[in-house]
Amino acid sequence: MNKEHIIRKQIERVGNTIHIDDGEWKSVPYKAVIIPLWRKKSSNFEKLFTELGYDINEYYLYIGPSSHNILSLSEDATVIGSSKKFEFRHRDEVMFDDEVLYYIGIIRLVKEAEYD
Repeated sequence: MNKEHIIRKQIERVGNTIHIDDGEWKSVPYKAVIIPLWRKKSSNFEKLFTELGYDINEYYLYIGPSSHNILSLSEDATVIGSSKKFEFRHRDEVMFDDEVLYYIGIIRLVKEAEYD
């Protein structure tokens, strides 16, 4: 039984359509799972202090197919999906018997004021 094939088919079933921008390069649209990591305002990786007070960053878990290697992207790569823009904070691959099953990462929601 091909584990990578099973995982890829499940990602296609439940994932959102996204694409990755990395400088001038833009990927073809594909399916990946994006799940919120923090739901409470009191939980946060890092707080930003602005003129109006503390700003809460929103982090998400990225699970993508093995056909889209996120480890080869630059530090400036962004994920675009569901009218939202995300940046990678951490990237890794999940392997079994020297075969990449899928890629996983922590992504942060980029607010409009940060990229306008």
